[in-house]
Amino acid sequence: MKSITLFFLACIMLFVASCSNNNSPAPTEAFKTDARAKMINNIKNEETEMHKSMQLNNVTATLAIKAYDDFAKQFPDDSLAPDFLFKAGEITTAIHQYPQSLMYYQNITKNYPKYKLYDVSLYLQGFLLDNYLNDDTKAKVIYEEVIAKYPNSSYANDARAAITNLGKSDEDLIKEFKKKNGQK
Repeated sequence: MKSITLFFLACIMLFVASCSNNNSPAPTEAFKTDARAKMINNIKNEETEMHKSMQLNNVTATLAIKAYDDFAKQFPDDSLAPDFLFKAGEITTAIHQYPQSLMYYQNITKNYPKYKLYDVSLYLQGFLLDNYLNDDTKAKVIYEEVIAKYPNSSYANDARAAITNLGKSDEDLIKEFKKKNGQK
């Protein structure tokens, strides 16, 4: 009788130990698909909330940015990931979070070289460095990369103009503009 009790006690201990095992298997494809769908639904809800107002609300914008960022981290190989990173970059720019915006555009150019808005993402890095982060040296490098990779694009033309104006104050630019137009 004692051996039967020990046997049952050992079985119960093994059962409890197996239930508390933290080495759970990887999520199934169905679980991943469900998680993806929930995240996309959350993003749609945040976008709907953002578009309810004519003015961008920082709280709503921050929630949308987080939803975009979470999706891109959870599903980096998904075709929507760079789109969501780009949207995060746009919104962070709109709410004046320029270093974070730069980070999103850099993520795109680092990890999604075939992305349809790669050239825009690259140019916007230079634009942010030039106009908001006061780093003319890095901005020039980025602008030159835009010109080298996309010489016939409108972004290359904008990059050329930006390089010409790097380091000039608003006063200097106004003087040059007036001079070009024959004004004093």
